[in-house]
Amino acid sequence: MLEEAQVSVETFGFIRRLLASENYLLRDHLCRLDSEARHRRFGHDVSDEFIAQYASHASDFGNVTFGYLVEGEVRGIAELRPGALMGRDSAEVAFSVERAFVNRGIATQLMGRIIRTARNRGFSHLTLVCLPDNAKMQAIARHYGAALKIEDGSIFADIVPDRADYQSMVAEMIDEPMTYLHAALDLQTRIGA
Repeated sequence: MLEEAQVSVETFGFIRRLLASENYLLRDHLCRLDSEARHRRFGHDVSDEFIAQYASHASDFGNVTFGYLVEGEVRGIAELRPGALMGRDSAEVAFSVERAFVNRGIATQLMGRIIRTARNRGFSHLTLVCLPDNAKMQAIARHYGAALKIEDGSIFADIVPDRADYQSMVAEMIDEPMTYLHAALDLQTRIGA
């Protein structure tokens, strides 16, 4: 496993959907976040126990999680979570990237993947909630055309994905078998470590 001090700019990873059997990868990633990053991700301080409970629901019906993986470890994630309170055609999105991997465009790439997935599932609104001092996340949301508003001390970004088209559907169909191939290779990397 890479330690933060060992990470260099030559370390590359790739993005893929996490399988239901890989909730532990999400948990491990979130537990590696420092307290500031955890606070930005959840809007308040959270314990390892909270994270374990949260991650156990990552593969609940309708939820989709993408990970940025380096040598079999998740170093950044993007989540799409439809919510019963949000309406049938809406979902919440959330992101986190470990400190050693920030400022590489990973969150922007993850956002693009989540938006494509949302398009293909018929979502017409995505909500991203972040703290007012999270300028990077606000910039990424604006990059994808989000309307931002302040409410109850948080920034709410409303992203309206385009409708699904042939290109978005085919791209996801091509990615799906690669997800299983990469998951098997990542498992082999973790077992061999």
